[in-house]
Amino acid sequence: MREFLRQHRTLHIWVGVPVSVLLLFYIFREMRAVMNFWVFSIALPFRRGMGAVTGLLPFSVAEILVLALVVTVVGLFVREIRRMRRCGRDRTPVARGIYRIVLGLLAIVLSAYAGLTLLYGTNFYADSFTERAGIYDRGGSVEDLERVTALFAEGLNHTAHLVPRDEAGVLDVSIQQIFQESLDVFGPFEEEFPFLAMRDRRPKPLVISPLMARTDYVGFYFPFTGEANINVRMPRSQMPVVILHEFAHQRGVAAEDEANFVAILAGVKSENPLFAYSAYQMGFSYLSNALHRIDTERFRAIHETLTADVLADFADIRAYNERKNPTAQRVTHAANDRMLRSYGETGGVQSYGEVVDLLLGWF
Repeated sequence: MREFLRQHRTLHIWVGVPVSVLLLFYIFREMRAVMNFWVFSIALPFRRGMGAVTGLLPFSVAEILVLALVVTVVGLFVREIRRMRRCGRDRTPVARGIYRIVLGLLAIVLSAYAGLTLLYGTNFYADSFTERAGIYDRGGSVEDLERVTALFAEGLNHTAHLVPRDEAGVLDVSIQQIFQESLDVFGPFEEEFPFLAMRDRRPKPLVISPLMARTDYVGFYFPFTGEANINVRMPRSQMPVVILHEFAHQRGVAAEDEANFVAILAGVKSENPLFAYSAYQMGFSYLSNALHRIDTERFRAIHETLTADVLADFADIRAYNERKNPTAQRVTHAANDRMLRSYGETGGVQSYGEVVDLLLGWF
């Protein structure tokens, strides 16, 4: 046994380190002062610093790191299989090879999760955006929901004719223009919420966008590199507000409903019609879905006021969603849901839609 432990000492230490990190997290996560110090004095500055460095590169460093990790895992797996095959029928080396494979995979998974927890998961236990801003979701009546939904429909109609469109009436703006203009959108928002002020870095287009287009992912924030990574296959009308959502995560806004709220409010407050239109579109989608569940007649009455341009973009989004792979959707949906719940988001992916309460409270 002693010889066995010596031979696998490195693997055991590797597993032990992330386990220790996670245990410390679970011990201290309810201590708000500790979490605030870690997030705002260490984790967030580190993430912003990494974002400044990786922002100098035109490609997604996150994408390369994930690919390198996959290749490394496959390479180690193949190496162990070959080592076991050379052992023939000797069961002891084969059993140890299987042990190394299982423990190695466990070590990689635990290390990634511990790193994600330190750099991002801790945000869920520090002061939230709404707490720091003094904003709280107060909900509202059906009349309030109807009023705010109508307000967003009006905003959609007003900004729809201010953005370029193709012959089919669908929003048609280059990805390069969206990425470049995104760097100036948060200015007016930061004047009202200066604690979120930071220099935005150009979003990163993902090479694997064709694969992401088969799932529910339209983008993700990678805390290890501080990058906002974007699925460039999504409908162009959605892309601006998705970028703002990832920019909200870069600013330390962890909760998905708050990130949606920040993205929508930043877009609406901006003087950029492209980002305002996209923000109104996201807000209207969540609000109208909520209204439809409560009162279909009121929903229909507001939906009938939408212009042809707005309806063309919604049709484009529906067509995009219909091309997704159901299995890939379920897998990515479950993975995202499990990750959010592990950090105390009891609503899981449903928390994205909780932005409705924040919108009702603000508007």
